[in-house]
Amino acid sequence: MYRFIYFTDSMKIHATYCSAEKSNAPGKIPAIERYTSRRIQWVNKRAQRQGEAFFIVSGKYGLIKVEEEIAYYDYLLKNDALKEHIQLLSRQLSNLGIQQVTFFARPISIDPNILPYLKSIEEACRMGQVSLELLEEDFEG
Repeated sequence: MYRFIYFTDSMKIHATYCSAEKSNAPGKIPAIERYTSRRIQWVNKRAQRQGEAFFIVSGKYGLIKVEEEIAYYDYLLKNDALKEHIQLLSRQLSNLGIQQVTFFARPISIDPNILPYLKSIEEACRMGQVSLELLEEDFEG
């Protein structure tokens, strides 16, 4: 079970989806060290500059704060798991008091595997009346 840091004030966050690029270090390590993709590192630095919390949207665990320690796993969110994932994200957004999400993604034309993650965050934000800004960029270029 993962523990989440709960904030009392409404807040804005930066977020992006998880990555297949992971450290295979044994045991649990902070999510920012587990996920090694260029995109995640870039969004983390931007969030720090903006003074906002940064969360990774995991297909398996939902919202993960970058400081949270997680074990290695390999899971790609698919359409058949969307309903449960949307409900999980919606609960987490509400429990954390998140009012605005700036979500960073590669274009679907470059990576079609992210579509379930986009659908999930869009619907969870809609359900919770959370403002969502989607920013697409090719982080590999």
